Amino acid sequence: MDNLLNEAAALAVVLTPVIAIIVQLIKQTAINTRWLPLISIAIGLLTGVVFGAYMSADLFLYGLAGFLSGAASSGLFDAVKSAKG
Repeated sequence: MDNLLNEAAALAVVLTPVIAIIVQLIKQTAINTRWLPLISIAIGLLTGVVFGAYMSADLFLYGLAGFLSGAASSGLFDAVKSAKG
């Protein structure tokens, strides 16, 4: 179980900047920003599963990594937003 979480965390580190960039692109549209954390997690989960299917790897592992990266990138968005004041 520890190995699974370590692999998911390592994959999340790689996916987080990708998800953050996609969320920044979505921010440029007229969408209500209160939905961005949920959108970020959904995009992360979807991206993780798609990468897992493409790599013929464990979909649960890649889905978990996508979920973690979506959550991390939404946290990153909130941190930058609060830092700008």
